Amino acid sequence: MLERDINSLTTQREICSAYVTSQRYRGWTELPNRYDDGGHSGSGLERPALAKLMQDIEAGHVDAVVVYKIDRLTRSLLDFVRLIEMFDRRGISLVSVSQAFDTSDSMGRMILNVLLTFSQFERELIAERVRDSIRTRKRHGKVHGGLPPFGYVATDDGLRIDDAEAEIVRFIFNEFLRTKRYTTVMTAVREAGFCSSVKYSRRGVPRGGAALSPSTVYQILRSPIYVGEIQGHDRTYPGRHVPLISREIWVEAQAISADRTRQTPHAKQTNHFLAGLLWDDLGRHMLLEVDWHRGKPYFTYASSNAMWSQKEYKRAYRSKADHLEKLIMSAIANFLSDRRSLRSAVKRLGIFGADLEHLARRGVGATATLEATPPEWMHDLLSALLHRIEVGEEHVSLDFRLIELRRFLLWDGATAFCGRPSDWPCSDARYVLEIPVCAISAERWPVVHIEPRKADHRSMPDPALLKLLRRAREAQRLVEDNRERPTAVLASELRCKPGHFSRLIRLNYLAPDIVTAILDGGQPVTLTRDVLLKANLPMDWSLQRRLLGFMVPTRDIPVRNLFGRGKWPPEDRIKSRLPSTSNQTFMEIQARERS
Repeated sequence: MLERDINSLTTQREICSAYVTSQRYRGWTELPNRYDDGGHSGSGLERPALAKLMQDIEAGHVDAVVVYKIDRLTRSLLDFVRLIEMFDRRGISLVSVSQAFDTSDSMGRMILNVLLTFSQFERELIAERVRDSIRTRKRHGKVHGGLPPFGYVATDDGLRIDDAEAEIVRFIFNEFLRTKRYTTVMTAVREAGFCSSVKYSRRGVPRGGAALSPSTVYQILRSPIYVGEIQGHDRTYPGRHVPLISREIWVEAQAISADRTRQTPHAKQTNHFLAGLLWDDLGRHMLLEVDWHRGKPYFTYASSNAMWSQKEYKRAYRSKADHLEKLIMSAIANFLSDRRSLRSAVKRLGIFGADLEHLARRGVGATATLEATPPEWMHDLLSALLHRIEVGEEHVSLDFRLIELRRFLLWDGATAFCGRPSDWPCSDARYVLEIPVCAISAERWPVVHIEPRKADHRSMPDPALLKLLRRAREAQRLVEDNRERPTAVLASELRCKPGHFSRLIRLNYLAPDIVTAILDGGQPVTLTRDVLLKANLPMDWSLQRRLLGFMVPTRDIPVRNLFGRGKWPPEDRIKSRLPSTSNQTFMEIQARERS
């Protein structure tokens, strides 16, 4: 129906537009935006057009919502109650053109709830019929529709073997029995250049022809379809199609898979709770991996082996699981305890006044509740509270879901905190917390970038800068040796004022490569004693380099072996250069900001 030029969505919009036109005397004006969710079920709120409508309501662009029938908005009574609660909070009225009622009085609300109850009953009844039909087809050994599995072609009489893909399936199983490793099989498939056959849907749309992905190889090794069975809900049923492999090969492959599953704990079988939330700053998903050494497992989060990163020889980020989890928990606790940051985040939800102060006061209590949360609850808690976590070379960013942050601040901690995914499309309000830290394991490149001085180096160090660094170290020693004395007294011993003394202390936190460049005389010509002393130095080393006009360091990145054992690209070390800011001095940045 949706592919037609004139469909039911067009009819519904015309009827609603005519109704809005009839209400012009009330000041109503139709918005040009379309909120059509064609092809999406009304059973939930995870629909793109509905999410866009909620965002426009939050932005204050909508005063009333007009629908053809109430089940066009949602068929779930629980979801409808949440929508009405949000509409009431924003002062939005809801009108159904074909069902005359007004949500402003109790009678209209009662009629609305009755209509929604029947809509939900109809949806659940249809779902039960579909599930029963699928179970019946499986019991009779037939697939229940959709794309045919790899190795077969769908016909009116059932599944028929695709000879080209069948050979690939047998190759995958034989390699798995020989090597007993998933990654080795995937490498062999990639090196052989195997691709899926081009198949056509009933409408003539071509599909396939692409290289096999690792997920496809994994599904082939785990699917009972290839031994002549149909996977049901809790058991398998004999299928009517011809199997591609023998029962002996299948049993042996599943025994190897079960043995590897016992050796490699799943993320849910451990206390590590960040799986599913982590990405690196290149956009690759970070997965939990385990390495065994002398019978002891070591868990790390590592970047996924994406195809584009293999082609560009991008290094996989790796971070120790225990260390990264402690860092994330400490950052969240510090954020909840910081009243200024917490108020700034909650304000983005449109909460002000007494409600804002009430939530801000609960931040310290929420920190204590978070620290007392059992480890088995942490994954569900963070999956709700955080949209994603990005790990970079010099930072970690936490993307908070503010609609869940509000619920978390009101949480008592008595039961497990679980998110409400059906509410997430109603608000896309986010708060990003940046943590300037290097959380990536330094097994392949050093964290401190200090280049050795060249033999022909002839630059003379600046005496004023050297004297400034020496005085900064003297100030630091005074603080370390005289912890019981106030700053003003220590400043007088150094014969300077307390403000100058504080700036000297900050110079001890310069990036090591900046200090080394000053000692060698290799600093930018614009970096003078006054500029260094008066600069508002951040703790972030990369930002220090930008402010003071230093070049961003280059690194030789050894490429991870992505081509199987003993096979490397032509050059086993590839030069990677971060964006250079060598011409951006501190004074140039200030001049640009003033302009």
